[in-house]
Amino acid sequence: MRVVSYNIQYGVGKDGKLDLARAIRSVAGADIVALQEIERNWLKSGMADQAAEIAALMPDYYWVYGPFFDVDASRHGADGRIENRRRQHGTMLLARWPIRSSRLFPLPKLDNASGLGFQMGALEGVVDVPGHPIRVYSVHLSSLGSEERRLQAEALKRIWRLTADEGPTWSGEVGLAGVDWSDGEPMPPAPVDALLLGDFNCEPGTPEYRAMVADDPSLHGRAFYRMSLSDSWAIAGGGGEGATYPPSAAYPMPKGQRIDYGFVSGGLAPKLRRAWVDEQAQGSDHQPYWIELAI
Repeated sequence: MRVVSYNIQYGVGKDGKLDLARAIRSVAGADIVALQEIERNWLKSGMADQAAEIAALMPDYYWVYGPFFDVDASRHGADGRIENRRRQHGTMLLARWPIRSSRLFPLPKLDNASGLGFQMGALEGVVDVPGHPIRVYSVHLSSLGSEERRLQAEALKRIWRLTADEGPTWSGEVGLAGVDWSDGEPMPPAPVDALLLGDFNCEPGTPEYRAMVADDPSLHGRAFYRMSLSDSWAIAGGGGEGATYPPSAAYPMPKGQRIDYGFVSGGLAPKLRRAWVDEQAQGSDHQPYWIELAI
């Protein structure tokens, strides 16, 4: 099974041109796709519904969209009536198999006095992978500072660890008060095996990175614990730095940074076979990060 995470920067590539289709071509062939920086009703992306456009570009995939940033973008039409619109920014999950349930989690935010900061979050989807359902998160942490990201990483890890106690989206009696609240659908799976994919805006060794992998078996052996997370690059990376955010005219860094990750739970870590960065993709200021698992 091939999985890819890609911050597409709302479709603006290295040449500064908005081309959503170009970015989406870079994830072709993946079984599960986690995308970040997907917008609706922003001027800089032509007031487009990018989630709908991506769904049209990937018609063979199931999908969910999670806008953790949501503000009013309504206007009055020519007839004077309100045209209700929401200006949104968030993440997206797509899969070849049904996404049986999904939840959106806003992550902690600090009120900053300088720089642009807004609500960040994670979108969870339970993907019905045949024979091995998986809980998948498309994540975007703040770009502002380590303190805020550490709070977000700690919250994200707590959210995932609670799933073992929470069970599926519904459980217990579905015929309460004579009403079939399930609408005849089977109970969704409730796996604890998880992939946490996305733009974490931090490099290895930082406090927020260590919050994600504080008990990472790759740091002290190969005994993978089911409710722990490991960095897939540390286990299956192809060597080198694994940079996913290269230098650019806007950010002339001395070298690229590894800030996009695929964190895997203990039940999936032994199934990792390969991890790599697509260094040729031109559709964003980030590079797609791929992992392959024996599932």
